[in-house]
Amino acid sequence: MSMVRKPITPKPPRTREKVLVILQEQCKQCMLCIEFCPKKVLCLTDIYNRKGYHPVTACDIDACVNCEFCERICPDMAIFLADRDEAEKAFKAGALQEGTVIPEFEGNSPKEDEK
Repeated sequence: MSMVRKPITPKPPRTREKVLVILQEQCKQCMLCIEFCPKKVLCLTDIYNRKGYHPVTACDIDACVNCEFCERICPDMAIFLADRDEAEKAFKAGALQEGTVIPEFEGNSPKEDEK
């Protein structure tokens, strides 16, 4: 048995294969996704949707680990994880329904890129 210890090498950063998609018009502010999120990624917005509720948004999207708890617990199917490539194509093409938010792509809106 060797008494030599192996060097500790850091793990490469995790890349998420899926992105969080929030259908804010379907959200009814039940806050189940916020309560069940193990990394406290989600929070309520200050805006109102058409139903008169404050919809959910991502406060700390970098902490998301794609556990899918939010998707499984949402009674209205207002939040889910989608394939990154498909979501990016739809986002760039502007093919998202009104009130649909993809927090990871929010900073680089296709409308801003055109200017």
